[in-house]
Amino acid sequence: MENETISGLAGLLIVFGIVMLIPILFSLIYEEYYNLIFFIIPAIIFITIGLYLSNKYPLSETISTKSAIIIASSGWLLVSAIGAIPYLSIGMGPLDAFFESISGFTTTGMTLINSMEEVPKSIIFWRSLTQWVGGIGIVFLFTIFLRGGIGTWRLYTIEGKEKFTPSIKESIREIMIIYLILTSICAIILFFCGLSPFESINHAMTTLATGGFSTRTNSVADFSNIVKIVIILFMIAGAIDFTIYYELKKLKFRKLMNDAELRLFLLMILASCLIVSLFIMREKGLEYALDGIFNVVSIATTTGFTSFELMEFSDQVKALILLLMLIGGCAGSTAGGLKVWRLIVLFGLLKRELQKLTLPFSAVLPVKIGERALDDDYVMKVGAFFFTYIITIFIIFLLLSFTISDKFGALSLAISSVANVGPAFYSITALDSYSKIVLIIGMWLGRLEIIPILVLMSEIGSKLRESL
Repeated sequence: MENETISGLAGLLIVFGIVMLIPILFSLIYEEYYNLIFFIIPAIIFITIGLYLSNKYPLSETISTKSAIIIASSGWLLVSAIGAIPYLSIGMGPLDAFFESISGFTTTGMTLINSMEEVPKSIIFWRSLTQWVGGIGIVFLFTIFLRGGIGTWRLYTIEGKEKFTPSIKESIREIMIIYLILTSICAIILFFCGLSPFESINHAMTTLATGGFSTRTNSVADFSNIVKIVIILFMIAGAIDFTIYYELKKLKFRKLMNDAELRLFLLMILASCLIVSLFIMREKGLEYALDGIFNVVSIATTTGFTSFELMEFSDQVKALILLLMLIGGCAGSTAGGLKVWRLIVLFGLLKRELQKLTLPFSAVLPVKIGERALDDDYVMKVGAFFFTYIITIFIIFLLLSFTISDKFGALSLAISSVANVGPAFYSITALDSYSKIVLIIGMWLGRLEIIPILVLMSEIGSKLRESL
């Protein structure tokens, strides 16, 4: 298992060494020659180390589930450390650089950069690229590159959601094609709506990744309404289960219309937009209604773009926003949060338990979603995850409350980090080093959906006990 882990991490070094070479194009286009060394030198070093380790510890065709979990959990920290190096070129310290990097790769979108207009274009593109890779990188890196079997696949899809096809590799290929097509369409439309090619590419990547990094300090506040509408549509597109697009491709419209998760997700967004728009229009006027809708969709999809300061919302709207942060987008999408699918399962469980109160003790009543009966073991796993999810948020909140006097702000930071949303009702740039470390842990836990990291911690604990 140790050899599998080393070979897997070596593969990550190679892949992300290659990824680091991509921003070089923008360094050359915009004549940012100083930044070249922060991409080229690390890329060469990591590729070389990765090739050496891969040669010494060849990667097998299949890897165990435990090895896949360890590779994934430790790999996100390794990748984030690599991704932090370019940020050193703009004067960020190691901790801040790592915070910015893991915020990108986990598609959280929290940022410590005060003025984006002063940041070199190659670094801005690198930020966007980390989110685009992070949005789909789990499937791409850990299943295709590491050539894992069904155990690897199950780590990065929500149980209960079927593969597109009988072949795992074909399913992954379809996901990548869909992701590329949606990103390209978004970039093209944004360009024709008035954004520059550079801004169009960057915002397309961070929109489909539901990440929220922008090229501007004010996020999308300075953009026209038509641009905001386009981003709204593609934020929703990124937060929808990618299986939906495969069904559209196969013209299976009936199956699409019967998707309980999609219907509930769209209904939640519609209802939330209506409620927030009414509050916004009452407080600010009709002209701000679109901004209310934009920010609701941004939060509900865990993207994190903002068109005005969230602190301007009323207390009622803030409470709704926290709830949307908790839930997040659909399973099988790039969005974070609890996931709407799990919410449906939990409601099904509650419904069953209420029904059983009036039935004989021996009655067998499965949890059903539509016409589909769910296995009890799966329902228990969803319940266990929900418990772990809420406890994790509470622990992160508790740790933050030691240094952040604004408890509501601390709670919003905890939810935002674990749900990988980004915005919060507290200034990110005002955080001390301790709080940044806590949020780094929260983002890491949230992106890997907690359980794999608990397995990693358990494995480390076992190794320590053996060595004593």
